[in-house]
Amino acid sequence: MTALFIACADGLAAAALAALQEKEGETDADRFLVPGGPLVLTRPGMERRVALDCVRTQLDLHGIRTVYLVSHQECRAYEHSLGGLGFDQQELLARDLRRVKALLENTFTDVEVRCFIIPWRENGEAPGFDEAEPVE
Repeated sequence: MTALFIACADGLAAAALAALQEKEGETDADRFLVPGGPLVLTRPGMERRVALDCVRTQLDLHGIRTVYLVSHQECRAYEHSLGGLGFDQQELLARDLRRVKALLENTFTDVEVRCFIIPWRENGEAPGFDEAEPVE
């Protein structure tokens, strides 16, 4: 294993996550899947410490040096955490991804962190998740 994907456990985004792994050549990567994905690393206190310990364990056990942070629009974990979806999802997700990226790069100095958002799209047939887009 050469990479770790930290992503939401929402099964609706699973196909887009798998497509991202394939596109990045990381099909055998480890996954740390929790509601909201990187959201858990934005929280203060014990939740963040436990999540960081899980990440540290996966990095150490497999010598992982690349972490992918993957969020998705229409995330129910974010909706629950923020009391509704009355916010600019793209902006908030990108901001949180940048914050978590900085946290991980400061905590694990020999790790590269890459960030992606899976957008929610109306494609004429039905709404669904599309190909992940990088966040700079």
